[in-house]
Amino acid sequence: MTEASGRRPAGESVLGALRERPEDQDLWDRLRVRQFPGARINLDPGSIATPAQAVRAAMQGFWDDELFAYPEGQVQRGRAERRRARALAAALWGGDPPALTAGTSEALRTIASALRERLGGSEAPLVLTSGHEHPGATAAFEPGFRAAILPDTALRDPAAAGVIAAAQRPAILLLSQVTYTIGQVIPVREIAAAVRAAAPEVFVIVDAAQALGLVPPALTGADFVVASGHKWLFGPPGVGLAWASTRARSELPLLTAGEASEEGGCVGLERRGAHDFSVYAGLAAALDLHAALGQVALKRSRTLAAWLARELHERLLAAGVAHQFFDPVTGEERETPPTAEGLLATVSVTLPAVDVEAVCASLQPAGIHVRCVHERRAGKRTSLLRLGTPCYESTARVRRAVDALVAAVPHAGRA
Repeated sequence: MTEASGRRPAGESVLGALRERPEDQDLWDRLRVRQFPGARINLDPGSIATPAQAVRAAMQGFWDDELFAYPEGQVQRGRAERRRARALAAALWGGDPPALTAGTSEALRTIASALRERLGGSEAPLVLTSGHEHPGATAAFEPGFRAAILPDTALRDPAAAGVIAAAQRPAILLLSQVTYTIGQVIPVREIAAAVRAAAPEVFVIVDAAQALGLVPPALTGADFVVASGHKWLFGPPGVGLAWASTRARSELPLLTAGEASEEGGCVGLERRGAHDFSVYAGLAAALDLHAALGQVALKRSRTLAAWLARELHERLLAAGVAHQFFDPVTGEERETPPTAEGLLATVSVTLPAVDVEAVCASLQPAGIHVRCVHERRAGKRTSLLRLGTPCYESTARVRRAVDALVAAVPHAGRA
């Protein structure tokens, strides 16, 4: 039940049945019809997911009682929903209740400003990062910082990352928990521990934008963990979450200056002044849905992702289209599709002789949405297709998307 409205989550009986019978396709179809209706097939939840109906209803319900014409009422109800969303996040993942931000990129810009002020000095602080970070994350650390890139081998070997840190002495470690390009799961806790052992004063920042909703945020050993509410949580655009360590809050006054937040978090990471307070109600509804689905959602997404990879592989082979998949554990290219054990919910594939941007664009009029991602490794630029499998989708709808994608390849021309 929501603090503001007192309504029960939509589809509660379906959610309860799914926890008991997670293999029941009819139940997943019922969940999709109730929570994610519509003909469009959004296989790009890693960019902007389709918000659940419960999320939309919570945001619409936020404006009951003519709240548009009652400014103080908006503020009070917004605070109540913000408290509820923070408490839900803390109950789900532990740690202190997070700050609610305007999104991952904006939170990182604020953190970068605070770190510039804190580290100062004549030499620009060194940021140790990877070649797989989202441009919105790295852009925050371009002015006033230097960058050193961890090789891909060090992303699988924390000890190697520690050796590099001992030589480089970074001031900041910035890593994605799950990469936005290929969905690779990075052992950020272990890497952070190894880097901190070599550079004890390092500030560790974890970008969990692609992780939250699939795996718990990597809070241990991090000074900041930033995440999005509009990706794998199926929440509304324009709201994110950020956790800050005790050390970060004490050493970065820019983040805590001014009026203290209600839960003692980083007020500097949160929106101030007038804005759309209904997003907090939407985020709370998204967290309710995530808590209700639990691990069955991840298992379902993994199963669908593995099925999609096999189906796409077979269809591309039959069409004579050269392609390679990316292993989500090692990050390496492979000829065969990854299996469910290594996947979260993303399949990434490169088509060397195909203009993948044209493929993505050609699918949109048919209501099918996938992502073209540009990856840079070893000095070369690679374009790949990234397909995400939200738990509520069906094999029939995913097959329709694969059929359309393969049909679009001959018309896309050569890259």
